Amino acid sequence: MDDETAAQLRALEDRVAALERASAAAPHAAPDAAPDADVDAPHAATPDGDAFWALDGLTRRAGGPGSTGAVMVVGDVTTPAGDTARWQYALTTDDVLAADWADVAPVLAALGHPVRLALLRAVLDGTRTARDLAAAVDVGSTGQVYHHLRQLQAAGWLRTAAGGEHVVPAERLVPLLTTVLGGLR
Repeated sequence: MDDETAAQLRALEDRVAALERASAAAPHAAPDAAPDADVDAPHAATPDGDAFWALDGLTRRAGGPGSTGAVMVVGDVTTPAGDTARWQYALTTDDVLAADWADVAPVLAALGHPVRLALLRAVLDGTRTARDLAAAVDVGSTGQVYHHLRQLQAAGWLRTAAGGEHVVPAERLVPLLTTVLGGLR
């Protein structure tokens, strides 16, 4: 990431944090109606009925005359195993479209196998060693488990921690869950 993009990202993160602080201090106003483009989108409304609170905040931050918008991944997560992550990342639409998408192919490809997804799910549930993962996920041989674990590690979805335990790095936890969420849609 070049210096200008990093500075823009830091500025966007600062603005989102300020918005979150202001938002926590004042109640949200529920929208009269959802924009037409969002009619079929699933939303989790807050208790005050503000279904588009995150989208509205991002639009205020990245919007403006001539803006093409922005995309943000954000989450506050605790897994069944007790791992936690509070994480956000955002880029303008122009920056995402200008990126070389071929660079993300290996990262996405690592998630493209049902056994690897099952291994990641087992790790999030608290099964951490290769031996325990082999027993928990119907993979076949321990060698096959190691093959899939290496693929996930090479793509950054897993890291080996103390004692040979596998963990999803905190900076990958929210992106992993949002990628799965996108697949569920």
